Amino acid sequence: RGCPEILGGLRAQPFWDRHAFEWLRPFEAHFGEIRSELLALRSQRGFQPLKIPNWASKKAVASPDGAGSVSHDAGDWNVFYLILHEVAFPENCARCPVTTRLLKALPRSYQHAFFSALTPGTHIIKHHGPTNKKLRIHLPLVGAAGSELRVAEQHVLNREGECMVFDDSFEHEAWHRGTDTRVVLVFDVWHPDLSDKEVHFLSSLQRARMRAEMKMEKAARAHREAEADREGRTLGPGDTGDDFFKLLQDAKDLLPDNSWWVGEEYPAKSS
Repeated sequence: RGCPEILGGLRAQPFWDRHAFEWLRPFEAHFGEIRSELLALRSQRGFQPLKIPNWASKKAVASPDGAGSVSHDAGDWNVFYLILHEVAFPENCARCPVTTRLLKALPRSYQHAFFSALTPGTHIIKHHGPTNKKLRIHLPLVGAAGSELRVAEQHVLNREGECMVFDDSFEHEAWHRGTDTRVVLVFDVWHPDLSDKEVHFLSSLQRARMRAEMKMEKAARAHREAEADREGRTLGPGDTGDDFFKLLQDAKDLLPDNSWWVGEEYPAKSS
């Protein structure tokens, strides 16, 4: 209850047994390499604050800079996108070749993957994912101590190198009470109860919807810019609050460095 899109007939359970999914084994087997690729990003730019349009959640918190909303009410939540709603980030993927290769080999991928970083003291407010047609996977990489995830009534502590599989259409929230920044690899797969034909059909619908939304947002943005120009004013951060793709683009330059990434220098760790 609370998830905006529910497809009937699919099994609904907060957490799933990771051992039931053979395709997870390569991610755990290559944990050390994925972790090394992540740690190399600490000396580079590419992370950005996670922002969502104002309309996307009734429980979201207004962003401090006035542009869109955020899903946490304490701490900081930054992300490094690899694939977002079937749109790849080539420069980011090139920096993480092993991680990208594993994601490309993933059967029935939902085409959505990123590194998710929570600074100490961060609380992600309770919310629902957009649909029950998929499952979400977390692979904790660093700073897992003190990090907790609640899905429905079940609470699970993060463990580095061990995947968690859950249904984020259930209400969920997260806390990071540790002393080091916690980073996990996040990726989605289509629900296992969907047939291959259903996945193909739903994927086509999803791509068509994304193209339509991008076109509508571009048109609406051009209209706002034209109106502002006629009135002799410039658009401010608040003008992008409902434009997902503009929010995404603008957030790329909000973090000048990785000083938000706290914790000791992590030594290389084998898988």
